[in-house]
Amino acid sequence: MLHRLSWWTTLAIGVQMVLGGIIVGKDAGFACPNWPLCGKSGMPPINGSLILELSHRASAMIVLVLVLLVAIVVLVSHRSQRAMVTTVSLAVVSLILQVVVGGLIVLFTLPGVFTTIDVINSMIMLALFVHLSNIATREYQGRIGQRVAGQDERLRSLVTPAWILFSAGLLAVLVGALFRHTGASEALFGQNAYLLSHNQTTPPSQSVSMTLLSLHMVTGVIAAVAVLWFAWMAKRAGRLWRAAVTGIVLLVAQVMLGIFTLATQLQFTVATIHWSVAGAIVAMFAWILSEAHIAPIMKASQEANSAELVPEAGGAVH
Repeated sequence: MLHRLSWWTTLAIGVQMVLGGIIVGKDAGFACPNWPLCGKSGMPPINGSLILELSHRASAMIVLVLVLLVAIVVLVSHRSQRAMVTTVSLAVVSLILQVVVGGLIVLFTLPGVFTTIDVINSMIMLALFVHLSNIATREYQGRIGQRVAGQDERLRSLVTPAWILFSAGLLAVLVGALFRHTGASEALFGQNAYLLSHNQTTPPSQSVSMTLLSLHMVTGVIAAVAVLWFAWMAKRAGRLWRAAVTGIVLLVAQVMLGIFTLATQLQFTVATIHWSVAGAIVAMFAWILSEAHIAPIMKASQEANSAELVPEAGGAVH
C-alpha cells in the first residue's frame, strides 16, 4: 500500500542522510575516484573509507528506486489527488538535483561548500516525503473507515506559525551546513582534513569561522523562538500541542549536542549524532506543517474521488 511504501522511503532517505554525515565525518567522499562507478581501471584498494562510500552509494540507489516506485504508484493510482501528485513531483525533482550535484562534486572535486546544496536539498526531499506519507496515511484511513479530523479555525490558525517554524528549521540547517562545509568548523581548532579531501589547502580565517559560528547560533535562537511561539499557539488552539513539545525536546537536545560537538572539537560520533538530530528536527517540523494543512487537502481529495463517481451515477439514472 502507498502509505507504507512512502513511509519506508522516508526512512530510507533518513538513513541515507545519516550515512552522508558519516562520509563527511570520515572524509571518505572521494574514496571512489569516479562516478557513478568507483574507478575507470578497476576497484581502488579496499579500506574503511571505500566500504563507507560504497555503502553510501548503495543506499543512494535504494532511495532512487524507492522514490521512483512511489512516484509511479502515485501517478498511476492516485493521479486525481493533486496534493499527492504535486508533492511526489517535487520530490522527484529534488532527487534529480541530489544525483546531479553529488555526481558533479565527485567528478570535478568541487569545493566543500558545494556539499551544502546536497545537505539542504536532502532536508527538503525528506520533508516532502514526510508530507506525502502523511497524506497517503490519511487517505488510507479514510478508505478503511477511520475518522479523519476535520479542519477548524483552531487548526487553521496554526498554518502560518507552522510555516515559520519549518522555515526557521531549514535556515538553521543551511547556516550549520555552511559552517561545516566551508571548513570553518575545523578551522576553529586548527584542522583542515575536510577541505584537504576536496583539494583545498587554505582554510577559512578565524574571523570568518567565528562569524559563521555566530550566525549558526543566531539561527538556532531563531528556531528556538519559532518552536516556543508555535507551542504557545498550539496550546491556545488545542491542536498539535504534543508535536510542539516533541519539537522543543529535539531542539534542546540539538543545542546540547552542538555545544558538546564544539567542546570535543568535532569528535566524530558526537558530530554525526548532531547531524542526525538535525534531520529529525526538520522531519518533525515538516510533519507539523503537514498536519496544519492536511484537512483541506483531504477534503479536496474526497471531492476529487466523488467527482470521478458522478458519471457512473449519472449513467445509472438514465
